[in-house]
Amino acid sequence: MFAQLVSTYHLHPIVDHFTIALLTFGIAAEIFSAAAIRLSRGQSGFLAVWGQKLASASLLLMIGGAAASVMSYLTGDAEADRLWDTMSPAAQQILASSNGAAYLSHAILGQYLMYVFLILAAWRVMLELSSRFEGTRIAFLVVATVAAGALLYQGKTGGELVYEHGVGTSSVAAR
Repeated sequence: MFAQLVSTYHLHPIVDHFTIALLTFGIAAEIFSAAAIRLSRGQSGFLAVWGQKLASASLLLMIGGAAASVMSYLTGDAEADRLWDTMSPAAQQILASSNGAAYLSHAILGQYLMYVFLILAAWRVMLELSSRFEGTRIAFLVVATVAAGALLYQGKTGGELVYEHGVGTSSVAAR
């Protein structure tokens, strides 16, 4: 039933675009928030207010993006199962590489990123709820920025599958 819904309504690319947008803007908002709060040096004013507003936006975007990452993984898994036999060997290698860099394949990276963003969302919630975690904010920003780079790389490999290899398009399915 789920695979049928994913196939009929082409849910994987729809969900993926939301995931990328929510997480990228959530991380950017967190970076700008941290900068604004640091620059305001604890004084009230424009920077402090905007820093807090960006922090609130970041929290919501990170939680929504983490939830969307679960759906991206589930819809991607359903699409991969459905389309595997129609893919060229080159496309199969991008999707599920069997060589030494298998962790960079589109599917494996998607699974890892889902877990990473769920952990990052929980970490971000803890930053909001407990002052004991405040000392980890810089580490959070570094890990989140690296994860965002990996997410953008994964989007690139997804684009290669569709635009260079025709995965999921009618012309390949007709072959």
